[in-house]
Amino acid sequence: MKSFIFKKAAFLLAIAILISAFPITDSFAYWEVIASNFDKGEGLPWHVVVNEPAKAISDISDGKYKITILNAGLNRWDIMFRHRGLTIEKGHQYKVKFTVVASENCKIYAKVGDQGEPFEEYWNYNNRSWSPINLQANVPLTVEENFTMYNATKDVCEFSFFLGGDMSLSEQQYTVAFDDIYLIDLLAPPPPPLPSEPTNEIRVNQEGYFPTLNKIATLVSDSTTPVSWNLVNSAGKIVASGSSKVKGLDTSSGDNVHIIDFSSYMTVGSGYKLISGEFESLPFDISNELYSDLKYDAIKYFYHNRSGINIQMPYADKSELSRSAINPKDVVSLDPRNSNTDNYTLDITGGWNDDEGNGKCVVNSSIATWTLMNKYEQALYNGNVEVSPYADITMNIPESGNGIPDILDEARYNLQAMLKMQVPAGKSLSGMVHHKVSDRRVLSLTGVETVRFLQPPSTAATLDLAAVAAQASRLFKNYDSEFANQCLVAAETAWDAAIANPELFVPFTYGVLDKEYGDDYVGDEFYWAASELYITTGKAKYLDYIKNSQHFLEVPTKLTEGIDIDTTGCFDWCNTAGMGTLSLSMAPTKLTVSDFKTIKENIIKAADKFIAIADSQGYGVPIEECAIDNSGSRGFPYCSNSYILNEAIVMAYAYELSGNIKYLNGMTSAMDYILGRNPMLQSYITGYGDNPLENPHHMYWSYQDDNSTPKPPAGVLSSGPNSGLQDSWVKGTGWNSRTRPPEKCFMDNIYSWSTNDSELNLNAPLVWVSAYLDENVIKTPPPPPPFFGDINDDDSIDALDLAAVKKYLLSQGDFLLNVERADVNGDGSVDALDYALLKQYLLGIIKYFPVEEMRV
Repeated sequence: MKSFIFKKAAFLLAIAILISAFPITDSFAYWEVIASNFDKGEGLPWHVVVNEPAKAISDISDGKYKITILNAGLNRWDIMFRHRGLTIEKGHQYKVKFTVVASENCKIYAKVGDQGEPFEEYWNYNNRSWSPINLQANVPLTVEENFTMYNATKDVCEFSFFLGGDMSLSEQQYTVAFDDIYLIDLLAPPPPPLPSEPTNEIRVNQEGYFPTLNKIATLVSDSTTPVSWNLVNSAGKIVASGSSKVKGLDTSSGDNVHIIDFSSYMTVGSGYKLISGEFESLPFDISNELYSDLKYDAIKYFYHNRSGINIQMPYADKSELSRSAINPKDVVSLDPRNSNTDNYTLDITGGWNDDEGNGKCVVNSSIATWTLMNKYEQALYNGNVEVSPYADITMNIPESGNGIPDILDEARYNLQAMLKMQVPAGKSLSGMVHHKVSDRRVLSLTGVETVRFLQPPSTAATLDLAAVAAQASRLFKNYDSEFANQCLVAAETAWDAAIANPELFVPFTYGVLDKEYGDDYVGDEFYWAASELYITTGKAKYLDYIKNSQHFLEVPTKLTEGIDIDTTGCFDWCNTAGMGTLSLSMAPTKLTVSDFKTIKENIIKAADKFIAIADSQGYGVPIEECAIDNSGSRGFPYCSNSYILNEAIVMAYAYELSGNIKYLNGMTSAMDYILGRNPMLQSYITGYGDNPLENPHHMYWSYQDDNSTPKPPAGVLSSGPNSGLQDSWVKGTGWNSRTRPPEKCFMDNIYSWSTNDSELNLNAPLVWVSAYLDENVIKTPPPPPPFFGDINDDDSIDALDLAAVKKYLLSQGDFLLNVERADVNGDGSVDALDYALLKQYLLGIIKYFPVEEMRV
């Protein structure tokens, strides 16, 4: 249930469309379906789509939407400027009007038609002449034409301009600028205005809170003094009260906030709400079972993203999520654009798809594979592998029932494809691992086709495979010794190849525009791989390597390699040292007592740092603003939610090593942010919370773009706020990284890949954290029961407490007090009966309060 919350993207869409009515006669009005002049620097829902090999950049300035063509590509539709989601009514008359100017002679093709097959066009230039529009350099052209819709009503249409392919007449880059774009329905009255979107100024974890752990909410308020709050149950009865703590301006969100702490209330139930004055939160539960379903849904993401097999029932869980196999026979050759000394093909069928659905990247999928297996290994050492998703037949995947833990089966499905990307023996780079395989559009005799190519091997990919294959070898040893041996041979072969080729780097640029996963420093990858190989083999050469590494026993809190400049975090795909140390912390090895002491100290120190950051933030998020590129701009990084959950994994390790409950509370604070305690009032997970994520950027689940495709399954995590704002959709908002608060750089829209992506390395830590909390929170000893009658919290019951209750009753509830401690008869309210019982206690007439007898 959405509680009448409209998605932010829809709200901004409504603003951008600027629906308005203007009278033609005294009794009739027409409807401006589109009215866009870009004067305020806002362009949505207009956006630019670019298909490889075309390249274009866009910006909105001087009241115009400007698209600069860098490479026109192969087809005219390789660069599109479009507005989607239109309904064109049968029998209605429409007016099309726009102004366009180009810096060089060129053409554009304009149309109103289907946004998908069969791609019917209901209007194009010069009354369906099917001709492009010729533009002269720096000469503005205004087009104004009418058309009638003779076809049946179509509700998935677009107004689009093609700028690529044969529309370009210049070898140099040029800019096409649009202004005053209109599509007017001359026969339709305007629709009713959209209702305003509620704000719910009290932000909570929309799934809920654990009874014995912290329960923290954020209130958006400009008040400089504490305000009162009440916790009400599903019946609307007040069960706890208190006053907020003023936090003030929270720079990462731009909000003035207060903190509401209701941790002392521990009664399990559903439908709770926090209320402060006129403001209230969305409903939530207090339960020990918060993430029992989430851990299952989160890990099923990997089955849904399998390549090479049909996704089908009963494993898909819902029939609409079934689909045909992607690349059922994935045989790929070397990319001819590169200088190749060998000529071979590899059959890499299987694995998980990534990068817009079809790509397979070793450095990205390796961290996801490691995370799943690391969670199993952590549970294994704790003797807790008889529950989902560790035990066999708990994940409902094709391998369920084979006697191997389901989580390992899922990891193996991807690892097998990674192993296939190792360069065969006898080749010039034998033992190295290809960085990735990706699609490329090429021009052939029959037209444009998509071809898959292997990208060159890299040292980073080779070491990543060495690390993950070594990890798998020890975990599969007792289940499939043949596969375990295959993994170990591949791992050691990869290690030796990397030692021989230590600087085969993939170039990169700051930002996330091409997803090449480039990295020009691999000292951390060497340390990670050596750590995993040492744990598995015990060989001295790997121990010697890690001891001589600058990363020995390191647990970072700032990431500075690859695309990261100073990002808060412990590890990601291009900063892997932290993973090596985490593995060393729990596996039995011959490291010294002093070494283990250092590991423990470093893990706890890192966890403390992340918790201190969270405590300093208004919404409890454990990351700080960082450099998002090399231009000086700062904010939250791409895939910010992955950094948050990876830090929560470090907190779990700190809890394992110390037993200090503050680290569990740190983990729950991170999950609170993910599930709705954030300035966007957004649960960043599909299917969870009253305002769940709905439209992640994903190839298979694109209902928002094409309603013939399914909506995403539950348990998909969004990449979250990203101050880089790289995609053309979010750029259309007019947002700027220097002025938009980092935590608000998000839009729940399928086109906003830079703020709303879905990836393997996002869902993997969600699996880890949700599973860990589900398994460990119930073990947490409950805090001591409240000291009933001690109203003023001075560890005694005396006349001051009686006076406080009297003052509360005389003020008719306006005086703040601890309602739970004052409700000494346990009837859910504070009234004259409680006052009388407290007085009897002080006079010695009774020795216990009725509520204490009720709790025995």
